[in-house]
This record gives sequence, C-alpha cells and structure tokens, in this order.
Amino acid sequence: MKRSIKLAVAAAVALTSTAAFATNGDNLIATGAKSLSMGGTGVAHYNGSESATSNPALITKGKGTQFSFGGTYFTPDVHVETTKGNTANAATGTSADSDAKHNIIPFVTATTNLDNGFAVGVSMYGSAGMGTDWRDTGKENNISAGTVGLYSMRSNLMLLKFSVPVAYSQDDWSVGAAPVIMYGSLDMSFNMNNAVGGTRDVGNGSSSDIGLGYELGASYAFPSVGVTLATRYQSAIMMEYKDQISTSATEFGFTGVNAFSDKLEQPAEYGVGIDWTSGDVSLTADVKKIQWGSAEGYKQFGWIDQNVYALGAEYRMDKLALRLGYNYAKNPIQAKYGSGLGWPMNALNHVMFPAITEKHYTIGAGYEFSKNIGADIAFMYATSPKVTVDTGTTGSGASMGELTVTNDQKAVSANLNYKF
Repeated sequence: MKRSIKLAVAAAVALTSTAAFATNGDNLIATGAKSLSMGGTGVAHYNGSESATSNPALITKGKGTQFSFGGTYFTPDVHVETTKGNTANAATGTSADSDAKHNIIPFVTATTNLDNGFAVGVSMYGSAGMGTDWRDTGKENNISAGTVGLYSMRSNLMLLKFSVPVAYSQDDWSVGAAPVIMYGSLDMSFNMNNAVGGTRDVGNGSSSDIGLGYELGASYAFPSVGVTLATRYQSAIMMEYKDQISTSATEFGFTGVNAFSDKLEQPAEYGVGIDWTSGDVSLTADVKKIQWGSAEGYKQFGWIDQNVYALGAEYRMDKLALRLGYNYAKNPIQAKYGSGLGWPMNALNHVMFPAITEKHYTIGAGYEFSKNIGADIAFMYATSPKVTVDTGTTGSGASMGELTVTNDQKAVSANLNYKF
C-alpha cells in the first residue's frame, strides 16, 4: 500500500510543474473540465465520475463504471510594482512579472455503481497551490547596484489529494463520505542583504508532508420539478513544512512571541448547492465558505474566511454539450498593515502568496464519440483587483515602499471519459 501511494505521488509530481496557481484563495475553483466549464459548480450538479471530487453523495447517480483522466494547463499573470528598490540605496522601484507561469495539474477519477444502492470511487488530483518566482528581479529595471529587486523571492506550494468516496442512495436521497490523503510540498526562498554588504541566500529547499482528512456529502432530489438540493463538508487538513515558514518569517523580523510555526492547515470548507434540470437544460448554483480565518498559518498571515458564489449552465444537443459559468470570491487577504511587523507581512502576503483573484469566467463543451467514450474541454479567464499595500521598513532595514500587485489567470482543462 505504501509503495502504491509513493508511486502515485511520484507520477502526479512528475506531471505537475511549479505550482503557481491560485483561484479561491489557493484552492482551485474546480478539478475537472465539466465543473470548471460551469464555474466550479458540482455540489448539486452531477458531473459523471468528476463528482467524486466535488460531492461524494452524487456518485450514486452514475451507471456502471466510469473513468475520467486529464488535467489542466494553468497560467497566472502576477505583476508587481514598487515605489522603491528593497535596499537603502535604491530609489528606483521595481516593475516585474512573476516567472512562475506554466503549470500542469493532473486529474484522475473512477466510480462504480454496485447496483445495490451503493457506489464507490477513487480519485487523485491537484487540489490547490500557489507560488511566484521573482529570481530575475535583481537583474533588470536599472535597479541600483547591490539591490535584489523583490528579494529574488520564490515560493511554491503544491497540494495533491487522494480520496476514496463511498455513497449510498435510496429513493430520492443519497449520502456519501470519502477519506482523504493529502500530499503537500512547500518551498520558500529569497535573498537578503548582509550588514557588511552583498547578499545571502535564504531557503532550505522544499519540504513535504502528508495529512489526513475527510469529506461528507448529501443530496435530495425532487423528480417532479427536476430539482436537486445538496450539501458538502470538507474537513481541515493539518500540514507542516519543516523550516519553511518559520525560517522565512524569522528573516523578516518575526521572532519571539511573533514567531511563526511551520504549520499550514488547509482549511475546512462547507457549502450548499441547487441544480435544476429539465430536458436538455441544466442550471446550477453553489455557495461555499472556506474558513481561512481559522486555519493554522493562514490566520497568522491575516487571511479571512471566504464566501464563494458559483453559477453554471449546460445545454445538451444529442452528442454535444455546451457549458458556461461564473465564480466569484472576494480576496481573502483583506488586512493591509500599516506599521512595525505589519509591513513585512504585507510583503510576504502579496509578493510570495498573492491569492487576490476574485472573478472567474468559464466556458466549455463536451462530446460523446460513442456510448462508451467522450471528452470534455474547458476554458477559464480570471481577474483580480489591483491591490496596493505599504511594505514600509522590513526586518532587514530595507524598504520596497508602496507595493501594487495584480494576479490575472488563464486555464485550459481537458478530460477523456470512458464508461463500461
């Protein structure tokens, strides 16, 4: 069993490049192409075997065995401007784009209806991640000698989930549960200025951890009106990345009672959904809450709970299905500190982890080549507000002045589906 998990992790990591994606906080709005094309909905709308990742209760709606595999190409455009360089002799600010632009996120699910009310499944997929790469910022923009731009910061958080959903249905209701194994990897590194001149590298390579959690779901259908109501809960999962957060925070002045641990807990999440299907048309909506404000690590960085609103529509024409959607969640990094250790907090949040994207527009299609084989494709374009914070004087005596960041994103997702 351990060998199988290690092989699965190795395969997923091999398919995943630098994890610079971030949508609802650092959570992807969706993991499969059907859900992505419909704004990340899926709490109440059945998406084939994809539902193993969005609501375990819905997998009883499938017949026979269904298998989907594919992935998402994700490209964020993170742009930062500062009014100063980050050393005392740098009066010129930095204008730069993060180099962490190309990401492949894997997705595999399978479900089987046992024809006795029970259905089971298995899934492996990239669920969340975030990061930036500013290592070239000291080599451009005519910054004064001795500076390193945005501290040549680099961050890379990658999260993969493995779940085994089990569901039971009777009459018009169904319930489901899924134990979850999460694999996470975090790498934080940068340059700091020495008191005697020059710079030094700060970082310990990447650290990884495995955490355990669970997901619960329930749904109830009203066949006479074509409506399904559903709910889903995802537990928090505690992760700890040795010598990552604590080392970085210490260098920026967070010591003693202000010191950070290396814990970064993926937050609990709960939501409700409604789906209306009539003939060839489906309309669906989800409302979810992501509890960043009570998650270890995120709450220390000043993140707050996030409400996610998602809408989706599907129109089916024989073998072709057309889909579109919209997803909105307000930037969870609402704190804009104004003095003391708040200044480097602003820098760490908005240079290393700029999870500020809010609006997501999605569109996609599916096609059934035969009764056994089909494919889905989805496109997403997401925008962020322009966020400006004061970075003031950091723990090293440096300053980047006023910092402005944006994080717009594009994604293409595709699944190949097989039924038997």
